[in-house]
Amino acid sequence: MLVFTGDINLTDWYFNAGFGIGTRIANGFDPFRKLERNANDLWVGNFEGVASNVTENVGFAGEVFRVQPRVLQNLNHFDVYGLANNHAMQHGKEAYQQTFDAICGYGSKCFGANKQKSVVMNHQGKSVSFTGLCFRIDDFTDEPSYWYNPEYKEIEKELKSLPVDAFKVLYIHWGNEYINRPSSAQKKFAHWLIDIGFDLIIGMHPHVLQGYEEYNGKYIFYSLGNFVFEMAWEPTKIGAIVKFDLDTKQPSVEYIYIENDSTPVVVEESKIPAEWRFGYLNEVLKKEDNSEQYHAEISRNYAAYRKANHRYIINNMIKHPALGNCLLKDFIKRRFLKK
Repeated sequence: MLVFTGDINLTDWYFNAGFGIGTRIANGFDPFRKLERNANDLWVGNFEGVASNVTENVGFAGEVFRVQPRVLQNLNHFDVYGLANNHAMQHGKEAYQQTFDAICGYGSKCFGANKQKSVVMNHQGKSVSFTGLCFRIDDFTDEPSYWYNPEYKEIEKELKSLPVDAFKVLYIHWGNEYINRPSSAQKKFAHWLIDIGFDLIIGMHPHVLQGYEEYNGKYIFYSLGNFVFEMAWEPTKIGAIVKFDLDTKQPSVEYIYIENDSTPVVVEESKIPAEWRFGYLNEVLKKEDNSEQYHAEISRNYAAYRKANHRYIINNMIKHPALGNCLLKDFIKRRFLKK
């Protein structure tokens, strides 16, 4: 069975530095401890963070969204990780390379880097390829080391380099954050990706669950939401695990819901609010949507996400009183100085 998950972040953020998941992992915490993982399954996730001994940043910015590689060495890692996302270069080129080397050093396969866009494996007696790319703007570098914003002809070229008989999976970082559906333009692009030869598309980056569709007999999951990602807004705590069984003439698919914060836990559908279940999300997916109202909804949801963050920071300030000054400086810099 192929098992796919969404965004995984194993580091502290600005708002929980010193007591976030990265710190807890360093003290022996296992974020995957409640998962039932069959030894015969192949688990795949998106590693959205940095594991390095170096950083190009100074001061507080050099500590957040980064862990020492040794911190992750005791985890029961996934079999395969994608490393193409908009936070991968947050600490620079050398830090990205160290992250890639560290994850691969733990026995996992890696893909999505410029030097290794795809990885091919055998599973259930079949050839399977995983390709990773990112279409999100990178705020940290003009020269990403991961596969970033390629031309269509570059995507076709990479696809043609893969074994003809492989089941071709595309792990793609794309779309808009905090909204429950992709734009119409994004859906057309997804259909093109299937038309040129990909067999399955797994999307991420919105940090919330979005619907899926079957197009020409192939599946497109627009966003699996967060898998391990400490975010305060409630919709960001809902995600999904998608399972593909290749041991059939026609690959079969199933999904299960998870609630996540620092520990993903499988839950029954009845525990998930109706507006975040696939039944509803697949209906809103049918809307032709790239209007002003669509983008206004993104803005409203982003405001709700930020408000939840502010509440979290205030409620937890006592845990890191020395951090208040850093947070205030960062807020002023981003809000007023636009840096």
